[in-house]
Amino acid sequence: LLLMDPHISSTTMADEKEQQLREKIAFTTVADEKEQQLREKIASQKTHMANLPTLQSIVDETGFTSPGTKARAQLIKELSDNEEQLELLIESKRVAAVVRLQDELHPPEDSEDCPVCLETIKHVNCMTMTRFYCCGGFTCTKCSEERKAKGKEEGFDEMYRDKCPLCREEFPNEGDYKELGTRALEHSNKGKAWAQMYFGARYLNGIHDFSLDEKKGLKLIEEAADQRDPDALFMLALEYNI
Repeated sequence: LLLMDPHISSTTMADEKEQQLREKIAFTTVADEKEQQLREKIASQKTHMANLPTLQSIVDETGFTSPGTKARAQLIKELSDNEEQLELLIESKRVAAVVRLQDELHPPEDSEDCPVCLETIKHVNCMTMTRFYCCGGFTCTKCSEERKAKGKEEGFDEMYRDKCPLCREEFPNEGDYKELGTRALEHSNKGKAWAQMYFGARYLNGIHDFSLDEKKGLKLIEEAADQRDPDALFMLALEYNI
């Protein structure tokens, strides 16, 4: 086995933190520049409109359908649109700041990095990632969907079509729950929480060719929940709530 040099490991972590900081700064800089541009544009529009007759006076003088009325109404609309954009931008910056603070104070315990795009999946669960029963690996949902779309295109390398992107094992036919169960069983016997959750949910509901066995299903889900599996914790909460 190759042992990782602690110095290299700490250097890598420092590089990752520096990159994250750079991304935060870049986002803030772009947002600040856009906010400044909008503020300047709004101020200029208000100054310009202050030197023009009011909309009511133009209507009284030329009527509702006159070119002057339409032009003045268009100026009001443009100002209103820019003010709305500014409000949305300020709110998006506020939300982003709150999310960053939340992540810093309470980092997600169940986060993982997608092995394909290397993006961090902040909350790993069945909605944010796709599990492969062959090797037990996973990718984020975005990478999985992109791969499915590319697999349907002509010219896609047949060497990789309908195969796991991690171990290159062929996927079972769609709806072949027996084969899926066979593959997942190996991981469940090794105590893998996601596989225990897979079997537990099916026994609990009697689906996908599994006979209904609530006691066995609940036991498997509890074993997965003991390992802090997010999906198992959620299902267990639902069961106790019922």
